[in-house]
Amino acid sequence: MQRVIHLSQLAVAGSILALVGCGAGSRPTNAGNFSGMAATPNSHAAGAVISSVRVASVRLGSAQLKGGASTEITVSLAEPAPEGGIAVQLKSSDERAVEIPATVSIPHGQTSATVAASTSSVDAVTSVAISAFYGNTVAGTSLTIAPATTQPFTIAVQPSTVTIAEGKSGSVKITTKISTGYNHSLKLGVTNAPAGVSVTLSPGTIPAPGAGTSKAAMKVASSAATGAYSLRATATDGKTLESAKFTLNVASSGPGATFQGCWYKSGGHRYQGVHISVADPGTYPFDAVLYNGTTCDPNQWADEFGYGTPIYFGSWIFWFRDFRDRSDMSALWHVGSDTSQCVNYEVAPDC
Repeated sequence: MQRVIHLSQLAVAGSILALVGCGAGSRPTNAGNFSGMAATPNSHAAGAVISSVRVASVRLGSAQLKGGASTEITVSLAEPAPEGGIAVQLKSSDERAVEIPATVSIPHGQTSATVAASTSSVDAVTSVAISAFYGNTVAGTSLTIAPATTQPFTIAVQPSTVTIAEGKSGSVKITTKISTGYNHSLKLGVTNAPAGVSVTLSPGTIPAPGAGTSKAAMKVASSAATGAYSLRATATDGKTLESAKFTLNVASSGPGATFQGCWYKSGGHRYQGVHISVADPGTYPFDAVLYNGTTCDPNQWADEFGYGTPIYFGSWIFWFRDFRDRSDMSALWHVGSDTSQCVNYEVAPDC
């Protein structure tokens, strides 16, 4: 029987699991839904509390809003709450953009509860992750907030988080989309790169009418300081400037992660998952990207979660929830500077 451990085993040095959304115009409205649990109890937290209650899902009344609007968050359990009820912890990845209660109480015998979420105005399309966790289980989803005014063009970055070890290189894809009737070239840029990180854009300009893609290649010097850095991709036509944030995690060394792509089975369905174990247990940034097709083609992006969130790793099973039973898909899983081989779910075994 699966043992479940206390939330304290998920928080290391105050780190809380919080997901960060992707850029504008590239995500389906249901993207970012996921579930996960520790595959085996981690032993680094003393006095762990064992519980059989598992948080199963987080659902939004509306997954897309304009800044200033409100919606509802419904947190569901896999089984009824025990005697005395439980308090499930909630986290917004951007508390300025989305304000939510710190916890939601689920009474004895109930399987779900709903709370309100309010949003603030934003100056660019913003994706905010809403996560809920109890024991050693976690579930989450994404809320997209749009500015009140119509933009002539938008810019997005995929993936929204990239992890590169010192002395190594990596890249993200920048995509621009335009409104009907817009016709202008767009000059691209990347700002806020830390010392020791160089960025090269290919191409550096999107020709008119302004819709296109570019590769932002990043080279991290061996002297670069480790940590998470918030960078910003920009596009401008000389009059209007739009931007999209993404995160660069500079890692010192790999955790020795091993990845077994597998199908997580629950409720008569199968979900694209992975079993991750690390040789050197500790806290590492985590990201997962799901693709349509079986070759991890970056142009066939389907879903993403994690986004560089620091998680304490011993052994975990994670799974995507939005594309259940679909075998014509593939995924890349990232822990620190370690990345899985492309997982082909047409041939993956059960977890």
